[in-house]
Amino acid sequence: MLFTAEFWTLAISLTGGIQCLILGSSFLLLKKGDLLGHRLFALLMLLVGLRLFKSAWYIETGDTMPLLWVNIGFAAHLASGPLWILYLQTTLGKRSFRWPWLGHFVLPAMILVGAQSLSLEGFWYRGGYYSLLSISLGYWAYALFLLWRYGIREQQLNIGQKRWFYSLTLVMSCFFVAYVANYFLGLLPYSQAPVIYAIALFPLSVSAWRSYEDITHKPSSTKKEKYQNLKAATVEVEVHQQKMFTYMREKQPFLKGGYSLKEFSKDVDIPSHLISWVLNQHLQTNFSSLLNQHRVDYAAQLLHDSSYDHYSISGIALEAGFNSVSVFNQHFKRRMGATPSAFRRRGAS
Repeated sequence: MLFTAEFWTLAISLTGGIQCLILGSSFLLLKKGDLLGHRLFALLMLLVGLRLFKSAWYIETGDTMPLLWVNIGFAAHLASGPLWILYLQTTLGKRSFRWPWLGHFVLPAMILVGAQSLSLEGFWYRGGYYSLLSISLGYWAYALFLLWRYGIREQQLNIGQKRWFYSLTLVMSCFFVAYVANYFLGLLPYSQAPVIYAIALFPLSVSAWRSYEDITHKPSSTKKEKYQNLKAATVEVEVHQQKMFTYMREKQPFLKGGYSLKEFSKDVDIPSHLISWVLNQHLQTNFSSLLNQHRVDYAAQLLHDSSYDHYSISGIALEAGFNSVSVFNQHFKRRMGATPSAFRRRGAS
Protein backbone atom coordinates (compact mmCIF):
# COMPACT_ATOMS: atom_id res chain seq x y z
CA MET A 1 0.00 0.00 0.00
CA LEU A 2 1.21 3.46 -0.87
CA PHE A 3 2.36 5.94 1.81
CA THR A 4 2.89 3.35 4.52
CA ALA A 5 5.98 3.32 6.76
CA GLU A 6 7.52 0.67 4.49
CA PHE A 7 6.86 2.84 1.43
CA TRP A 8 8.61 5.86 2.94
CA THR A 9 11.54 3.72 4.12
CA LEU A 10 12.08 2.43 0.59
CA ALA A 11 11.54 5.85 -0.98
CA ILE A 12 14.04 7.61 1.29
CA SER A 13 16.61 4.83 0.94
CA LEU A 14 16.34 4.85 -2.86
CA THR A 15 16.54 8.66 -2.91
CA GLY A 16 19.76 8.44 -0.90
CA GLY A 17 21.15 5.87 -3.32
CA ILE A 18 20.33 8.13 -6.25
CA GLN A 19 22.07 11.04 -4.49
CA CYS A 20 25.18 8.87 -4.16
CA LEU A 21 25.07 8.01 -7.85
CA ILE A 22 24.73 11.67 -8.82
CA LEU A 23 27.55 12.78 -6.51
CA GLY A 24 29.81 9.94 -7.62
CA SER A 25 29.16 10.56 -11.30
CA SER A 26 29.72 14.30 -10.91
CA PHE A 27 33.11 13.83 -9.30
CA LEU A 28 34.12 11.25 -11.89
CA LEU A 29 33.55 13.85 -14.60
CA LEU A 30 35.54 16.65 -12.92
CA LYS A 31 38.51 17.73 -15.01
CA LYS A 32 40.27 20.16 -12.66
CA GLY A 33 41.81 20.10 -9.22
CA ASP A 34 42.82 17.00 -7.29
CA LEU A 35 41.79 14.37 -9.82
CA LEU A 36 42.92 11.44 -7.67
CA GLY A 37 40.91 12.75 -4.72
CA HIS A 38 37.87 13.29 -6.93
CA ARG A 39 38.02 9.73 -8.27
CA LEU A 40 38.43 8.25 -4.79
CA PHE A 41 35.45 10.23 -3.49
CA ALA A 42 33.40 9.18 -6.53
CA LEU A 43 34.15 5.50 -5.84
CA LEU A 44 33.29 6.01 -2.17
CA MET A 45 29.89 7.46 -3.05
CA LEU A 46 29.20 4.68 -5.54
CA LEU A 47 29.99 2.06 -2.89
CA VAL A 48 27.78 3.76 -0.30
CA GLY A 49 25.03 4.04 -2.90
CA LEU A 50 25.38 0.33 -3.71
CA ARG A 51 25.05 -0.49 0.00
CA LEU A 52 21.93 1.69 0.18
CA PHE A 53 20.32 -0.08 -2.75
CA LYS A 54 21.19 -3.45 -1.20
CA SER A 55 19.56 -2.40 2.10
CA ALA A 56 16.44 -1.18 0.34
CA TRP A 57 16.20 -4.42 -1.63
CA TYR A 58 16.68 -6.50 1.53
CA ILE A 59 13.97 -4.53 3.36
CA GLU A 60 11.62 -5.37 0.50
CA THR A 61 12.52 -9.05 0.00
CA GLY A 62 14.14 -10.21 3.27
CA ASP A 63 16.07 -13.50 3.20
CA THR A 64 14.79 -14.28 -0.29
CA MET A 65 17.17 -11.69 -1.73
CA PRO A 66 19.71 -13.32 -4.11
CA LEU A 67 22.83 -14.33 -2.18
CA LEU A 68 25.11 -12.76 -4.81
CA TRP A 69 23.71 -9.28 -4.19
CA VAL A 70 23.71 -9.74 -0.43
CA ASN A 71 27.47 -10.30 -0.52
CA ILE A 72 28.08 -7.51 -3.05
CA GLY A 73 26.40 -5.15 -0.58
CA PHE A 74 28.52 -6.42 2.30
CA ALA A 75 31.70 -6.11 0.21
CA ALA A 76 30.78 -2.51 -0.64
CA HIS A 77 30.22 -1.79 3.05
CA LEU A 78 33.61 -3.21 4.03
CA ALA A 79 35.47 -1.47 1.20
CA SER A 80 33.99 1.95 1.99
CA GLY A 81 36.07 2.27 5.19
CA PRO A 82 39.55 2.02 3.64
CA LEU A 83 38.39 4.05 0.64
CA TRP A 84 37.35 6.88 2.98
CA ILE A 85 40.75 6.67 4.68
CA LEU A 86 42.49 6.74 1.31
CA TYR A 87 40.52 9.83 0.30
CA LEU A 88 41.44 11.66 3.50
CA GLN A 89 45.11 10.65 3.25
CA THR A 90 45.46 11.99 -0.30
CA THR A 91 43.42 15.17 0.18
CA LEU A 92 43.85 16.34 3.79
CA GLY A 93 47.15 14.55 4.35
CA LYS A 94 48.56 15.52 0.90
CA ARG A 95 50.09 12.07 0.58
CA SER A 96 50.67 10.44 -2.78
CA PHE A 97 49.03 7.13 -3.62
CA ARG A 98 50.89 4.08 -2.35
CA TRP A 99 50.25 0.62 -3.78
CA PRO A 100 50.49 -1.18 -0.38
CA TRP A 101 47.27 0.62 0.57
CA LEU A 102 45.45 -1.78 -1.75
CA GLY A 103 46.02 -4.45 0.89
CA HIS A 104 43.06 -2.96 2.77
CA PHE A 105 40.78 -4.16 -0.01
CA VAL A 106 41.77 -7.83 0.23
CA LEU A 107 38.86 -8.74 2.53
CA PRO A 108 36.19 -7.10 0.34
CA ALA A 109 37.72 -8.90 -2.65
CA MET A 110 37.53 -12.23 -0.78
CA ILE A 111 33.84 -11.61 -0.07
CA LEU A 112 33.24 -11.06 -3.78
CA VAL A 113 35.12 -14.25 -4.63
CA GLY A 114 32.91 -16.21 -2.23
CA ALA A 115 29.76 -14.29 -3.07
CA GLN A 116 27.87 -17.43 -4.12
CA SER A 117 28.76 -19.43 -1.00
CA LEU A 118 28.83 -17.03 1.98
CA SER A 119 25.29 -17.47 3.26
CA LEU A 120 23.50 -15.45 5.92
CA GLU A 121 22.88 -18.34 8.30
CA GLY A 122 26.14 -20.18 7.66
CA PHE A 123 28.57 -17.24 7.71
CA TRP A 124 27.23 -13.73 8.34
CA TYR A 125 25.06 -14.60 11.35
CA ARG A 126 27.86 -16.74 12.81
CA GLY A 127 30.30 -13.88 13.33
CA GLY A 128 30.88 -12.60 9.81
CA TYR A 129 28.60 -9.57 10.13
CA TYR A 130 29.94 -8.83 13.61
CA SER A 131 33.50 -8.82 12.23
CA LEU A 132 32.50 -6.61 9.29
CA LEU A 133 30.96 -3.98 11.57
CA SER A 134 33.90 -4.11 13.99
CA ILE A 135 36.42 -3.56 11.19
CA SER A 136 34.31 -0.73 9.81
CA LEU A 137 34.21 0.92 13.24
CA GLY A 138 38.01 0.84 13.31
CA TYR A 139 38.21 2.64 9.98
CA TRP A 140 35.61 5.14 11.16
CA ALA A 141 37.65 5.94 14.31
CA TYR A 142 40.84 6.33 12.26
CA ALA A 143 39.07 8.64 9.81
CA LEU A 144 38.00 10.87 12.71
CA PHE A 145 41.62 10.95 13.86
CA LEU A 146 42.79 12.02 10.37
CA LEU A 147 40.18 14.77 10.26
CA TRP A 148 41.33 16.04 13.65
CA ARG A 149 45.02 15.75 12.77
CA TYR A 150 45.04 17.36 9.35
CA GLY A 151 41.90 19.48 9.39
CA ILE A 152 41.40 20.67 12.95
CA ARG A 153 44.72 20.55 14.81
CA GLU A 154 46.78 21.97 11.96
CA GLN A 155 44.02 24.37 10.84
CA GLN A 156 44.60 23.67 7.17
CA LEU A 157 41.00 24.13 6.03
CA ASN A 158 39.16 27.26 5.01
CA ILE A 159 35.44 27.69 5.64
CA GLY A 160 34.32 25.97 2.45
CA GLN A 161 36.62 23.01 2.98
CA LYS A 162 35.49 22.66 6.60
CA ARG A 163 31.89 22.62 5.44
CA TRP A 164 32.73 19.89 2.93
CA PHE A 165 34.79 17.58 5.14
CA TYR A 166 32.50 17.98 8.16
CA SER A 167 29.46 17.13 5.99
CA LEU A 168 31.26 14.07 4.64
CA THR A 169 32.16 13.02 8.18
CA LEU A 170 28.51 13.32 9.21
CA VAL A 171 27.39 11.13 6.32
CA MET A 172 30.04 8.46 6.83
CA SER A 173 29.48 8.45 10.59
CA CYS A 174 25.78 7.81 10.04
CA PHE A 175 26.70 5.13 7.51
CA PHE A 176 28.90 3.19 9.93
CA VAL A 177 27.25 3.92 13.27
CA ALA A 178 23.64 3.28 12.23
CA TYR A 179 24.27 -0.40 11.47
CA VAL A 180 26.22 -0.77 14.71
CA ALA A 181 23.31 0.77 16.61
CA ASN A 182 21.07 -1.83 15.00
CA TYR A 183 23.16 -4.99 15.27
CA PHE A 184 25.37 -4.39 18.33
CA LEU A 185 23.13 -2.26 20.52
CA GLY A 186 19.63 -3.06 19.28
CA LEU A 187 18.73 0.65 19.37
CA LEU A 188 17.45 0.85 15.81
CA PRO A 189 15.45 -1.46 13.58
CA TYR A 190 17.39 -2.47 10.48
CA SER A 191 15.10 -0.49 8.19
CA GLN A 192 16.00 2.81 9.89
CA ALA A 193 19.76 2.51 9.28
CA PRO A 194 19.66 3.32 5.54
CA VAL A 195 17.04 6.01 6.16
CA ILE A 196 19.30 7.85 8.63
CA TYR A 197 22.30 8.17 6.35
CA ALA A 198 20.13 8.74 3.28
CA ILE A 199 18.84 11.85 5.03
CA ALA A 200 22.38 12.80 6.08
CA LEU A 201 23.41 12.77 2.41
CA PHE A 202 21.36 15.89 1.74
CA PRO A 203 23.69 18.38 3.52
CA LEU A 204 26.64 16.75 1.73
CA SER A 205 24.99 17.42 -1.63
CA VAL A 206 24.33 21.02 -0.60
CA SER A 207 27.92 21.36 0.61
CA ALA A 208 29.24 20.04 -2.73
CA TRP A 209 27.36 22.85 -4.46
CA ARG A 210 28.26 25.62 -1.98
CA SER A 211 31.93 24.62 -1.59
CA TYR A 212 32.61 23.71 -5.22
CA GLU A 213 35.55 26.09 -5.68
CA ASP A 214 37.16 25.03 -2.41
CA ILE A 215 36.97 21.29 -3.01
CA THR A 216 38.13 21.47 -6.63
CA HIS A 217 41.32 23.38 -5.80
CA LYS A 218 44.63 22.05 -7.05
CA PRO A 219 46.58 20.07 -4.43
CA SER A 220 49.64 21.60 -2.84
CA SER A 221 51.87 19.04 -4.56
CA THR A 222 51.36 20.95 -7.82
CA LYS A 223 52.49 24.24 -6.35
CA LYS A 224 56.18 23.50 -6.68
CA GLU A 225 55.74 23.04 -10.42
CA LYS A 226 53.79 26.28 -10.55
CA TYR A 227 56.42 28.09 -8.49
CA GLN A 228 59.14 26.99 -10.88
CA ASN A 229 57.48 28.99 -13.65
CA LEU A 230 57.15 32.16 -11.57
CA LYS A 231 59.73 34.90 -11.95
CA ALA A 232 59.82 38.06 -9.89
CA ALA A 233 62.44 40.74 -9.41
CA THR A 234 63.83 41.21 -5.92
CA VAL A 235 62.28 44.67 -5.71
CA GLU A 236 58.86 43.28 -6.68
CA VAL A 237 59.10 40.54 -4.04
CA GLU A 238 59.97 43.11 -1.39
CA VAL A 239 57.00 45.24 -2.44
CA HIS A 240 54.66 42.27 -2.10
CA GLN A 241 56.13 41.35 1.28
CA GLN A 242 55.79 44.88 2.59
CA LYS A 243 52.22 45.14 1.36
CA MET A 244 51.28 41.81 2.93
CA PHE A 245 52.91 42.47 6.30
CA THR A 246 51.63 46.04 6.47
CA TYR A 247 48.09 44.81 5.95
CA MET A 248 48.57 42.10 8.59
CA ARG A 249 49.96 44.61 11.07
CA GLU A 250 47.44 47.40 10.49
CA LYS A 251 44.21 45.55 9.69
CA GLN A 252 44.89 42.43 11.81
CA PRO A 253 42.80 40.05 9.66
CA PHE A 254 44.31 37.10 11.56
CA LEU A 255 41.94 37.89 14.42
CA LYS A 256 39.09 36.51 12.34
CA GLY A 257 38.63 32.77 12.75
CA GLY A 258 38.71 30.89 9.46
CA TYR A 259 40.39 33.72 7.55
CA SER A 260 41.47 32.19 4.23
CA LEU A 261 44.16 32.78 1.64
CA LYS A 262 41.44 33.59 -0.86
CA GLU A 263 40.15 36.40 1.37
CA PHE A 264 43.67 37.71 2.01
CA SER A 265 44.42 37.71 -1.73
CA LYS A 266 41.34 39.83 -2.35
CA ASP A 267 42.15 42.20 0.52
CA VAL A 268 45.74 42.93 -0.56
CA ASP A 269 45.03 42.67 -4.30
CA ILE A 270 47.76 40.09 -4.92
CA PRO A 271 47.02 36.77 -6.66
CA SER A 272 46.84 33.91 -4.17
CA HIS A 273 49.40 31.80 -6.04
CA LEU A 274 51.86 34.72 -5.92
CA ILE A 275 51.30 35.12 -2.18
CA SER A 276 51.99 31.41 -1.68
CA TRP A 277 55.11 31.67 -3.82
CA VAL A 278 56.51 34.62 -1.86
CA LEU A 279 55.81 32.90 1.45
CA ASN A 280 57.15 29.53 0.35
CA GLN A 281 60.20 30.52 -1.64
CA HIS A 282 61.35 33.65 0.20
CA LEU A 283 60.10 33.23 3.75
CA GLN A 284 60.07 29.40 3.99
CA THR A 285 56.56 29.38 5.43
CA ASN A 286 52.94 29.10 4.32
CA PHE A 287 49.80 31.16 4.82
CA SER A 288 48.47 29.08 7.72
CA SER A 289 51.77 29.41 9.60
CA LEU A 290 51.87 33.14 8.86
CA LEU A 291 48.44 33.60 10.42
CA ASN A 292 49.36 31.59 13.50
CA GLN A 293 52.61 33.51 13.99
CA HIS A 294 50.72 36.81 14.05
CA ARG A 295 48.07 35.32 16.33
CA VAL A 296 50.69 34.10 18.79
CA ASP A 297 52.46 37.48 18.78
CA TYR A 298 49.15 39.25 19.40
CA ALA A 299 48.27 36.80 22.20
CA ALA A 300 51.66 37.42 23.82
CA GLN A 301 50.88 41.15 23.94
CA LEU A 302 47.53 40.46 25.59
CA LEU A 303 49.09 38.15 28.17
CA HIS A 304 51.42 40.96 29.28
CA ASP A 305 48.65 43.58 29.18
CA SER A 306 47.26 44.15 32.68
CA SER A 307 43.87 45.11 31.25
CA TYR A 308 43.50 41.50 30.11
CA ASP A 309 44.45 39.91 33.44
CA HIS A 310 40.84 38.85 33.99
CA TYR A 311 40.84 36.89 30.72
CA SER A 312 41.35 33.15 30.87
CA ILE A 313 43.82 31.44 28.55
CA SER A 314 40.93 30.24 26.40
CA GLY A 315 39.62 33.80 26.28
CA ILE A 316 43.03 35.06 25.10
CA ALA A 317 43.10 32.32 22.45
CA LEU A 318 39.72 33.40 21.08
CA GLU A 319 40.72 37.07 21.13
CA ALA A 320 43.80 36.21 19.07
CA GLY A 321 41.81 34.37 16.40
CA PHE A 322 42.35 30.75 17.45
CA ASN A 323 39.36 28.42 17.38
CA SER A 324 40.95 25.80 19.61
CA VAL A 325 42.77 26.20 22.93
CA SER A 326 44.88 23.09 22.30
CA VAL A 327 46.02 24.44 18.93
CA PHE A 328 46.76 27.79 20.57
CA ASN A 329 48.88 26.16 23.28
CA GLN A 330 50.77 24.12 20.71
CA HIS A 331 51.66 27.06 18.46
CA PHE A 332 52.36 29.40 21.38
CA LYS A 333 54.83 27.05 23.05
CA ARG A 334 56.56 26.35 19.73
CA ARG A 335 57.05 30.06 19.01
CA MET A 336 57.56 31.48 22.51
CA GLY A 337 59.26 28.54 24.19
CA ALA A 338 56.74 28.47 27.03
CA THR A 339 53.08 27.72 27.57
CA PRO A 340 50.69 30.70 27.68
CA SER A 341 50.22 30.27 31.44
CA ALA A 342 53.97 30.20 32.11
CA PHE A 343 54.47 33.15 29.77
CA ARG A 344 51.86 35.17 31.68
CA ARG A 345 53.39 34.31 35.08
CA ARG A 346 56.85 35.23 33.80
CA GLY A 347 55.58 38.63 32.69
CA ALA A 348 53.88 39.28 36.02
CA SER A 349 56.98 38.50 38.07
